[in-house]
Amino acid sequence: MTYSGIIIEDEQHQLETLRTLLGVHFPDLTIVGTACSVPEGLSLIRGTQPDIAFMDVMLPPHTSFELLQSLERIPFEIIFTTSFEEFAIKAFRLSAVDYLVKPIIVDELKLAIEKFRKRRSVTEASLHIQTLMENLQVARAEHRKIALPTLTGFLFVGVKDIIRCESDNTYTTFFMADKRKIVVSRTLKECELLLSGCRFYRVHNSHLINLEYIGEYIKGEGGIVKMTDGAEIDVSRRRKDDFVSMLKRG
Repeated sequence: MTYSGIIIEDEQHQLETLRTLLGVHFPDLTIVGTACSVPEGLSLIRGTQPDIAFMDVMLPPHTSFELLQSLERIPFEIIFTTSFEEFAIKAFRLSAVDYLVKPIIVDELKLAIEKFRKRRSVTEASLHIQTLMENLQVARAEHRKIALPTLTGFLFVGVKDIIRCESDNTYTTFFMADKRKIVVSRTLKECELLLSGCRFYRVHNSHLINLEYIGEYIKGEGGIVKMTDGAEIDVSRRRKDDFVSMLKRG
């Protein structure tokens, strides 16, 4: 099976580097056009209807997000590229949207393309991009959405609706405010990184909690935290002082 792709990149040397890498490593992917600005990108998308687009985040004086907002629908996959490792990376990760940090590493490009080949569901891709766009417009991290990988695909849930996360080796169970339990194939460490800055705290090796859902803290060697869903969770002795300090700060 062959695919058509486009590259939207304002730096010519970066554009040529990516086109060369794709030509060498992915003969089944044909680059049918390139653009270096938002207006050119819009025209290219409408004229070629690609299967996948490689988009630089920054397209001065605009961004690729502004380009996407100009489209009525997004019937293609997107892999973002960026020179700024911290720019929007949080939103990318929460939304489970693929991105590459420049200079592009071949192995990371291969992983991104492999995910594209396996997924090939325009509807699913569109949901991820929609979630990304919503997350970028929300100022407070805890009001964003997160894409949770399940056995059948992804569930998109509000970060503020997560009460706690419990680890089971390489799987993590999300306990939701609406009583749902969502099992995802991510370690608790990965979940902790995704939810950093969203008022979550890892009180124990196997427990990550949303501070907004604490009902009571009972002092002890490490202490016990009672959550509003009725769960009672031990606080690790080595995490106790930091946790109590956080509670005092509010």
